[in-house]
Amino acid sequence: MDRNEAERALAEAGATGSRMRAQVRSRGIVAAGLGVLAAVILIVFGVLVPPPASYAIMTVGLAPLMALTIYTATRPVVPRHYRTRYAVCGAVGALIYSVVVTVGSAVFPGSWAWWLPGALLTAVPFFVVAYLDLKAGRESSA
Repeated sequence: MDRNEAERALAEAGATGSRMRAQVRSRGIVAAGLGVLAAVILIVFGVLVPPPASYAIMTVGLAPLMALTIYTATRPVVPRHYRTRYAVCGAVGALIYSVVVTVGSAVFPGSWAWWLPGALLTAVPFFVVAYLDLKAGRESSA
């Protein structure tokens, strides 16, 4: 390998690294957006919209989470621990979501004191993943 080939290889590696960092940042932003979406869905479901319509809103709102799960599972190459991180996030988020909806529907229908903290708690796993993804993007650029 001569000097010119080495310089081209280094430039290509730098460009690839930049693309990967941008993808990690965008995944972090998507994870934070999913956290916000989960919180909004719970508030709409629990307080703002009467039950028949709220079920449709909840179903439509969960579509982005399913899309992210399918997208992640079908990628041939993803950052290290990415699949595990999102699987744990999805499972914990779904567990919290299920508890909030089940208990809230039966015991606290329409109560802001139940649904708002429950919505915020449901968003926490997504915000943790967003933080870890954004942190990984910053560390890899340093």
